[in-house]
Order: sequence, then structure tokens, then C-alpha cells
Amino acid sequence: MSQLYELSKPFPQQLIKQKPGKFAAAYVEHSVISQRLLEVVGPHSFEIKQAITNPDGTVTGCLAALSCTIDGFPVVVVEVGDVEHPGQNNASNLKNAASDALKRCAMRLGVGLHLWSGENYYLHKSLERRDESAE
Repeated sequence: MSQLYELSKPFPQQLIKQKPGKFAAAYVEHSVISQRLLEVVGPHSFEIKQAITNPDGTVTGCLAALSCTIDGFPVVVVEVGDVEHPGQNNASNLKNAASDALKRCAMRLGVGLHLWSGENYYLHKSLERRDESAE
């Protein structure tokens, strides 16, 4: 099976958590996303390109890039990360934004995409059929 297929596989239910509150949503922790990336693509690079601040200098997000090789092709994904729950300082805020940006970059590669797509998720089945027909 291709690496792209492996990246797109839905996470087991026991790794999926629910955000509480008004905008409840399913998610997996940063550590789970990182494990999937390491398991499937191996070493990769993640770089914060720019901190995003509000007028008083408080970090509210970041622009980051994930670089890896998937199925023999070099890939660079650039995404934005948000600070959902501001911390006590800019370093904490940047760390939170970077975690969000990594999740969003990984989602562009299919990792956890089923959580965003919900009942409309079909990618892993489509890639599985494609891989099987190529064998």
C-alpha cells in the first residue's frame, strides 16, 4: 500500500477525543498526529515560518511548513495555526499555534482528514482501490 493511503487511514476510535463546549468537535492529540507521520513517512521537517501577532504583540497564530517525502515525491505543505486558548506568554502561545499548524499540515496529507470530513470521508477507500488495481 502507498504511503498516501497509510496517511489517510482513519484513526481508531480510542484515539479520538471530543472538544467540550459550544463548538464540540472530534480531534486527535498532537502526539498521535506526530506518531502517524513518523510511522508512515519517517523523518520529516516542521518549521515555523512566521509568528502572527495582534497589535499589542501577543502571538495569536503562526504560519508553518511541513516537509517530507511521500511515495518518492518531496512534499511541502504550508498552513496556519491558531491559538485557541491563549497561555501565560508568547512562547506558550507559539507552541499552541505550532501544534495546530502541524495538525493542519498533516490534514492536507490525509492525516485525520476523516475527522474534518465526517460522513463525507471517502479518501482512504478510494486510495485503497487505486493501490489494489495497481498491483
